[in-house]
Amino acid sequence: MNSLDVSNHNSRPTGSSGPSALPQRSRLRRLVLLSALMGVFAVLAVTIPGCSLSVMAGKMLFGNPKMTSEFQIATGVDLVDSEWSVVVIARVPSYLSGDLATLEPDLITGVTDHLLRESIDATAADLVIDWIDERGTSDDVARAAKKFNTDYVIHVHLATFDNLEQKSTWLHRGRSAGIVSAYKVEMIGGKRVPRMIFERGFDERHPRRQPVPVGEVSRTVFVRRHLDQLTGDLARKFHSNPPGVGI
Repeated sequence: MNSLDVSNHNSRPTGSSGPSALPQRSRLRRLVLLSALMGVFAVLAVTIPGCSLSVMAGKMLFGNPKMTSEFQIATGVDLVDSEWSVVVIARVPSYLSGDLATLEPDLITGVTDHLLRESIDATAADLVIDWIDERGTSDDVARAAKKFNTDYVIHVHLATFDNLEQKSTWLHRGRSAGIVSAYKVEMIGGKRVPRMIFERGFDERHPRRQPVPVGEVSRTVFVRRHLDQLTGDLARKFHSNPPGVGI
């Protein structure tokens, strides 16, 4: 071997500083990262109770889960962000309006506003209420379908709306019950004919658990809260919502 060969031989890299060391360093970094992630999850598992950790992981991967609406389960129709239009009408006997003189229009407005916030194409409540005032009656499904040229009519029949605990004058307890129905409007012989495709009874309690002493909140405020809960629960029958809402 000549002197040039010896020089070149001695100048070659030795140990782990050559190209073969690159995969080793990459594997080391992955191991360090994996260990760090395992440590984070271990801390979360200790500090977060129950199944919250799995719920958080699911939200990170898939976003907030939602429950399919009762209407969509029954009919296969998703009204949210769709081309379908709806109108809300109601039947409220006059004897139920003792605590709230505007119960019927407020019920229609509340359900309609909830639907609009969920991107459902609902006819403005003001238009519906003006039409009701002109006619004097509010629950004619066929006439509503014709008047508002809509695809679906949602009809709420309110049979109960009480705001005192039974056999008590010092506890607020809201109770509301009735039937909510939906009709699909079809063209038959050149006429718009509504056909019932959905019907559910409802029986509400407000608050959902314990009654409220009369001295803690005014009657007017309590009645409004009761109605807001009711209209929200009725609207949720027609749009998806996070699990546990309305329980």
